[in-house]
Amino acid sequence: MKILHLATFIGNIGDNASHIGFKNILPSFIGHDFTIDNLEIRKTYGVYTLPDKWGFDDNFADLANQYDLLLIGGGHFLDFWLKNSATGTALDIDEDLLKKIKVPIMITSTGCMPRNEIPEGNIPKLRKFLDNLLSREKTFVAVRNDGSKEILRDDIGIEYYNQIPEVLDSGFFYNNDGSLYTPFKKGTKYVVINSTVDQLEMKSKGIGKINSNTYVEEMGKVINHILYETDMNIAFAPHIYSDYQAIDVLLKQVNDWHIRTRICVMPYTQDDFGCDQIFSAYKNSDLVVGMRFHTNVCSVAMNKLSVGLAATDRMASTYKSLGVADRFVTVDKPFSEEVITKMNNSMENKDALLAKSSEQLEKAKKETLDIYREAFKKLGLSKA
Repeated sequence: MKILHLATFIGNIGDNASHIGFKNILPSFIGHDFTIDNLEIRKTYGVYTLPDKWGFDDNFADLANQYDLLLIGGGHFLDFWLKNSATGTALDIDEDLLKKIKVPIMITSTGCMPRNEIPEGNIPKLRKFLDNLLSREKTFVAVRNDGSKEILRDDIGIEYYNQIPEVLDSGFFYNNDGSLYTPFKKGTKYVVINSTVDQLEMKSKGIGKINSNTYVEEMGKVINHILYETDMNIAFAPHIYSDYQAIDVLLKQVNDWHIRTRICVMPYTQDDFGCDQIFSAYKNSDLVVGMRFHTNVCSVAMNKLSVGLAATDRMASTYKSLGVADRFVTVDKPFSEEVITKMNNSMENKDALLAKSSEQLEKAKKETLDIYREAFKKLGLSKA
């Protein structure tokens, strides 16, 4: 079987973790005789200016029709805040072009949330796009467990909520044995911290406006608690290049000698190798405190203690969907004391917390695998 996979593959190691996770479960449904060719969607974005830029046109349809399946996701490709898109989303596939694509389509593990102001007309555009997709004979659409299902119900329409299932983000099927990389010498206890710049500015329904200065001050308190009150070191984990800006700001809150002796800043490294390298450091850590979506998804997937820093509804909703809402804090208010309390509780009750999380995740995995099993049968691709 030949699969064309449309997604983002370079620029955010969380995306790679999602794709690796999906590859881990794919043989359960179609066997092992398949090949996947990646098609980078970032090269369609308006900010992309290099010569190999491409667009959603007849050439795209012709390419897709050379394969047995067009796979789209994971990612946030049904987020509906983009201007000048036929669908309001990054999938700028108009009705006529969609009709030219003859192969089965699977859009899965994708977000459907507004992260910015919604341009007028974008919701009707998305409804039309979903109508066209759902009316196709061999098409499967599923949103990930990040609150997108509720957005379908509340903002798009109950009929879409009823027709489109929720599956686990594919990153929950990611794993890592920790052998590739550790940021400190063997035996060193450490906390992985992931902080961002971009997510502080995203809009959310359930989380208020975030004051960046307050955020930095509160994170400084958390970091200095770790350095002064515990024997653990700190490893900062960038997932995209702008995370270095966030790390630089936070290091200004730290004593120079602590920076030299107890802090590690992990490399900016990309693609599947980079993903495995950085998440190997997660696997070897004692605790994770982080903001990015896949920081938290992959920590839960690898059964690591984590405290989520929720700057967006997406991450908060994911913890809630697994019945472990006690593992995150929102950062739209002073939050350092709450993070420190959750960190301490996590370390003191490690076995019980991880057992509960593992049980909840295994249940959710089974439900997701059952959905996929039926989906591949519907697409006429099942060989399991």
